Amino acid sequence: MSGDNSQTGGRQVQAVQISCDILDALQELNGAGVTELSNHLDFSKATIHGHLSTLARNEFVVKDGDTYRISLRFVRFGEYAKNSVPIYEIARQEIDALADRTGEVAQLMVEEHGRGVYLHKSIGERAIMTRSSMGDRMYLHCTALGKAILAHLPDERVDEIVERHGLPQQTEETITTRAELKEELQTVRERGVAFDDEEILQGLRCVAAPVTSHDGTLHGAISVSGPVARMKDERFTEEIPEVVRGAANVIQVNATQL
Repeated sequence: MSGDNSQTGGRQVQAVQISCDILDALQELNGAGVTELSNHLDFSKATIHGHLSTLARNEFVVKDGDTYRISLRFVRFGEYAKNSVPIYEIARQEIDALADRTGEVAQLMVEEHGRGVYLHKSIGERAIMTRSSMGDRMYLHCTALGKAILAHLPDERVDEIVERHGLPQQTEETITTRAELKEELQTVRERGVAFDDEEILQGLRCVAAPVTSHDGTLHGAISVSGPVARMKDERFTEEIPEVVRGAANVIQVNATQL
């Protein structure tokens, strides 16, 4: 799955942009009042109040005292969006099986608008809590999932993504130059898996493989991640990669109808 870059061009409607900014801010701030939103977004209180009133009338936000929050109406949108991704239902059971087999965290990611979006996460019995949640949008260059995806996108699409989002550093191990990224993606294509060695979070390692259909169409990537203390030596370099590649192959076989 790949986000259409053309969607980011064209004429923007300022009123719609303001409403989008308000919704983003309500999520970031975990709810807020008119004054806090006005200060946070640098719009007048009257502007904020007008947009909030419209959003509330359409049940996109709810008001609790003086605090506005995003409404549960978005749950329906989220479920619809998730289930509209063809690979989701096919991959979900295999992700759960990966978590059971390894005892770690197993995840599914797809690309949209140049970012990686987590669609499914399964927790094994020994798994540590990671900061990723369903729907989170992540930079692609600093995760194993993202690198598995980038390695199987056309070069021009990779260039578009880097131009738009850059290569921001997350830890001391993060790739931050295009030359490093190009070399890394070639290595990913050669070995069939991507590694994240504390590149997005200190103490966390991850192994990912791309999910494709029989004709080579890229649908996303799957992964297993865990603490450095357990993801080390042959388990990190051989055992987990073999398991992840095998799961990706099962999904590929099941995705022949896509």
